[in-house]
Amino acid sequence: MSPPRDLTEGSITRAIAHLGVPLIATSLLQSAFNLIDMFFVGRLGPAALAAVTLSGIVIALLITAAIGISIGTLALVARYWGARRYREAALVVGQSFHLSLLLSILFGAGGWFLARPLLGFLGGSGEVLELAVTYFRIISAGAWTIFIFVTFSSALKGSGDAWTPLKVMALGVVVNCLLDPLLIFGWGPIPALGVPGSALATVLSRLVTVVVIIYRTRPQRSHLDLSGAFGRISFSLLGRILRIGFFSSVEMLLRSVAMIALLRFVSVYGTAALAAYGIGTRLRAVVLMPGIGLGYSSGILVGQNLGAGQPKRAHRTAWATWGIYQAVIIPLIAGFFIFAREVVGLFSQDPEVLRVGAVFIRYLAVSFFFLALILVFGKSLNGAGDTAGPMVITGFALLVMVGFLLWPGSAGLGLEGIWKAILGATALNGLLMAWWFQRGRWRRPAAGALYPEAVLSSPEEPQV
Repeated sequence: MSPPRDLTEGSITRAIAHLGVPLIATSLLQSAFNLIDMFFVGRLGPAALAAVTLSGIVIALLITAAIGISIGTLALVARYWGARRYREAALVVGQSFHLSLLLSILFGAGGWFLARPLLGFLGGSGEVLELAVTYFRIISAGAWTIFIFVTFSSALKGSGDAWTPLKVMALGVVVNCLLDPLLIFGWGPIPALGVPGSALATVLSRLVTVVVIIYRTRPQRSHLDLSGAFGRISFSLLGRILRIGFFSSVEMLLRSVAMIALLRFVSVYGTAALAAYGIGTRLRAVVLMPGIGLGYSSGILVGQNLGAGQPKRAHRTAWATWGIYQAVIIPLIAGFFIFAREVVGLFSQDPEVLRVGAVFIRYLAVSFFFLALILVFGKSLNGAGDTAGPMVITGFALLVMVGFLLWPGSAGLGLEGIWKAILGATALNGLLMAWWFQRGRWRRPAAGALYPEAVLSSPEEPQV
């Protein structure tokens, strides 16, 4: 096998593209995974769709925890990989694996026994509640497939291999496309399972991705040699993964809470306002896709360059990534701003939705400039191991937004006041994120010392 590609040398743009292209594609495939389920379940009727939607609110918490582990694993593996400390990188994967198993047990048992009270608390009742409980219990029982896949996928990405997780994810989407109609509607001797069939299809397709990605990380097939990485526990590394991942998970949770709060503020203005808001959030998700991929690309490269002792190159990489993302979204910004009414018309021809939606889309288009700052510099800081800073900045910006909307004077601005609050919070978040990154505390040894020099042999650290 040829030696791994060194992303800490040579063209920065090529390094970004090497990681960014597959990471953007992976992000799109992850969305496709969820949309496929909704497409087939929707054919079962509104009760089935409502059950899956209701379960999705709680499942989002599971995904948040998994992404926290992902960020912690990615940051540490990238740092070790850049420092050419490959055995320590492998040990990080081993610790993430142990942590994933523990969380899988907690979520699996908790989801099974708490499904009914949780979903009932969220408003489920009657047929919707019964379907949601069954669906959620199956997903919870298979939670380990999510955590394990995230562990190995993040490890490969941190070591500079973003193509293998993309290929495995693509396989999972194909398997899900085949299993969903087969298990939901039945065929031949296979009975129609309905909503539980959708959950089972999801778990089985994720099981396939776990088996394949573990196979692809074997020493003969991967530069990331994991032999002997699972036989010991390093409490020091476990603590670092948890510390990095915890703040990242809290940041995501804050964003989710803010979205729910915004929904409550918008709903006061009626159905047309809600429809316009829904259209805007889906368009925003389209713009997020390349940004998430490029952001992760920058985070990996920042981590690797710090490990290689090249903080200046890490700094240049983040700004270069931001420039590339701006070049990608500027045409989208211009199109959304100029043709706002036509864009909304693709989803609804209702005159009130067109009027309200066009205004919102224009505010949203301007916010995309600042969204690029949030995604690229936020993920770059995560890659450097700084997740606390982005969490505090995001929390502050969202608190300002909600505070403004709760201020009695904002009511006089009407619905447009909400659009202005969203734009203002996004701008504040983006500018503070860029300022925090530019300040450079992530370069200092204190911020960068994510691992001890002798983590494998430190006498004072218990090794199990």
